[in-house]
Parts: sequence; C-alpha cells; structure tokens
Amino acid sequence: MNPDRLAELEEERRFLLASIRDIEREHEVGDVETDDFHTLRDGYVARAAAVMREIDDGRSALPPKPARSPWRTVAMIGATLAVAVGLGVFVAQSAGQRLPGQSLTGGEQADEVAVKLVEARQALGVDNAASLAAYARVLELEPENAEARTYTAWLLVQNGVQVQSQEQIVQGIELLRDATTVDPTYADPHCFIAIASANFLDPADPATVVEEGQACLDRNPPAAMGPSIETMIADAEAQL
Repeated sequence: MNPDRLAELEEERRFLLASIRDIEREHEVGDVETDDFHTLRDGYVARAAAVMREIDDGRSALPPKPARSPWRTVAMIGATLAVAVGLGVFVAQSAGQRLPGQSLTGGEQADEVAVKLVEARQALGVDNAASLAAYARVLELEPENAEARTYTAWLLVQNGVQVQSQEQIVQGIELLRDATTVDPTYADPHCFIAIASANFLDPADPATVVEEGQACLDRNPPAAMGPSIETMIADAEAQL
C-alpha cells in the first residue's frame, strides 16, 4: 500500500475512535438521544472496523515484527488453516452477543479493542480466519482478554474437528481451560469445554461434560445455549 494512503487511513482511524469516545460522552450526559446514539455509534464502529481491516492489509506488506506472544502465535497458526464451520458455531455466534463487554470509551487502545471484538464477532462462522486475525489483534493489545482467549481456543477446536485432529481438539480444550481462569464469571469457556468433551473428543468424556456443563449453566450463559447444555448433561449423566 502507498505510504501516503496508509497515513490517511491511520488518521481516519484516529478520527473515528475519537468520534466513538465523543458520542459516548455526549450520550452519558444526555446530549444525544438513545436511538440516535446507537445509530451513530454503530456507524462509527462499522467504519472503524473497515478502516482497520484496510490498515491491516497495508501493514501486511511490511517486514514482519519479531517475537509474537504465544496467544498471537496460536491465533495466526489457526488463521493459516482452512477453518471450517462445524458443530457449535451457532452456539459461538449466540454467545458472542453477550461476552465480557469492552467499553467504547477510555482511550484509543480500548476503543480499538472494542472495534476488533465487533469485527471478530461479525466474522465468526462466516470467515473464521478473519475472526481469528481480529482476536489476535485484541490479544496483542490486551493479552488477558477473556473473549479473545476463549474464542481463539474454540476456533482451534473447530479446526481440529474439520481436519480430524484429536491433538488439536485436546490443545483447544486445554486453552479453553486456561481461559476459564481469566474471568471466573464468564460462562463461554465452560460451555465450550462441555460441548467439545461431549461431541468432539474420542472417546467422549461424560464426567467433564457434567462438571463443565454445570459450570456453564451456573454462570448465566446465553439463553440459546442453555437447553443444549442441559441435554448434554442429562445424556452424560446417563453414561456415568
């Protein structure tokens, strides 16, 4: 990409992120009606996500930086694979609507995290490689982000299912277990461990399904996820 164009995009990104902060502040003090606030904010977020994608494409032509974090390495390895949509992606999409929230205020880095999370959720189940790349950027900015760590691990499980690799599935489950330590109140990694243990491990692990499935239910998972988890627990208990 032309360096001048990249500089223009960087300036537009700064403007959009500043606009997100401004509209949040105006809404908080009552200067902007709620309906107008959501319309304006959604427009800024969508445009910011598009600009960031274009910036990422431009930066990809530059020499790579040395030394990436382990979580970014996992994500980018996954992004190079043919990640497919398998069982549980609908659950992931539903869960993505209520993951630990990132405020759209608080500075440019926090704003970029928020925009990248929106971008990752929108790509989930549609373009999983793009979703992984967006989560990887979140982890660069915020290594302990519970959503990014959880969904990076879950997409690794999904890829393991697609390529029929029990090794990848087990690795993904271990990363999900690691993600449970980031936010003890967050249901999704527990839910995904239960789903993977019931459907993807060979042989299945009913004891883990019961334990992690209950942990999922205890943490108020998305409404669409609850009945499936309850059914998995009942089936697993019958096997024990």
